[in-house]
Amino acid sequence: MDFHKWTKDNPNIATVNVATPDLNGVLRGKNILSSQLYKLNNGDFRMPFSIQNLDIWGRDIEGSSWVYETGDIDANCIWTGRGPLPVNWLKNKSALIPVTLSLDDGSSFQGDPRSFLKKIMQNYQEKNLKVVVGIELEFYIFEKNKFNNNTDGLEIENAYSINEIDIKEEFFNQVRCACEEQNISILSNVSECGSGQFEIVLNHNDDLVKVADDIIFLKYLIKGIAERNNLKASFMPKPTFEGSGSGLHVHLSIWDKNNKNIFNNETQKGSDSLKYALGGLIKTMPELTLIMAPHLNSFRRLALESHAPNIISWGYDNRTTAIRVPSGSNKSRRLEYRVAGSDVNPYLLLSSIAESCLLGLNESLIPPKETKGNAYNSNNKSLPSGWREAIENFKNGSFIKKTFPKELYQMFLDCKLQEYKTLATKITPTELITYLDTV
Repeated sequence: MDFHKWTKDNPNIATVNVATPDLNGVLRGKNILSSQLYKLNNGDFRMPFSIQNLDIWGRDIEGSSWVYETGDIDANCIWTGRGPLPVNWLKNKSALIPVTLSLDDGSSFQGDPRSFLKKIMQNYQEKNLKVVVGIELEFYIFEKNKFNNNTDGLEIENAYSINEIDIKEEFFNQVRCACEEQNISILSNVSECGSGQFEIVLNHNDDLVKVADDIIFLKYLIKGIAERNNLKASFMPKPTFEGSGSGLHVHLSIWDKNNKNIFNNETQKGSDSLKYALGGLIKTMPELTLIMAPHLNSFRRLALESHAPNIISWGYDNRTTAIRVPSGSNKSRRLEYRVAGSDVNPYLLLSSIAESCLLGLNESLIPPKETKGNAYNSNNKSLPSGWREAIENFKNGSFIKKTFPKELYQMFLDCKLQEYKTLATKITPTELITYLDTV
């Protein structure tokens, strides 16, 4: 792209944000003068590799080889080809320039989740296959200065309420306009079970990297537009005790070179390929729980009979299972992966489930028997019961070690361990109130 020309064509934009998502899916980068964008054209724009190796608080990972051991060396920042994306909700108009990190020889940084997802897409292309996904992203909208004004403890649910959508009409209109400007295709927005909880549905797409990019940019613009409207948007999986948790559901199918859905055998049950993909997803679920539930709060969402799955299971049109096979036309036969929370890193999410499906297809893995009725009451195994167990499953997982680049594996593991250890040492106000004078 000719950034010189773009700067001249946009004289009202004085500064732009050049950014890349880190391990937690948080955008990190620099705010620079638009006149400096030319550096992206000739490889002179650099940021340290460690920018992708920060914990949730933006701190270096202690002991990481990408900090002191390497001298905290710089990476070459490569424009992804997307944008510049308008950021029109700020007081002064700006733009977002998404970049990815590479080595000086032009090769991809093996600790970059986005580059990992690109490699997974290539694996499918080599087999003349493609993964098609649609996304359902849940989140909360709160009055900025009234985080929780439901003081009497009444649990309020208003699922699928058109009135709730109408009340936030101006907010969602601004979100839709921003999505159009950023080439993010949304199908609908829905009022969900929690008070102030909503869901946005993204259109199906076979470009998994673009889908993951869209999720990052969508969360960024929703938070920004909420701030402009004196609201607070939260993708925390369980921001209130009373409300439902927020998830990120993935609808997935696999298509061949003849543009045929390989999950479709013209029956409601689906093909053998669908069953094999299920087998792969079920087999890897314990190892991948840390990807799907990466934070302490993530596990407050994964509770019994909470509309969020904590049982390793699958079923036909069954929303109590971890993986649902929706009903509908045979042509659109697909899986709905329901484990991930709204706090998931979308690049790691899509990489993990795509590779799990490929594992099932390559090894013809047969899934366990389908779950009928309430999965929470079944005898199936459960997901890891807590964050520490999920970390250990990831650490020791054979599928993870075989699939993930060693740099990405170690960086993500170290990041989660540091976050866990930090929070494990904190004394909460609830603990003080409970124990200070009673024991």
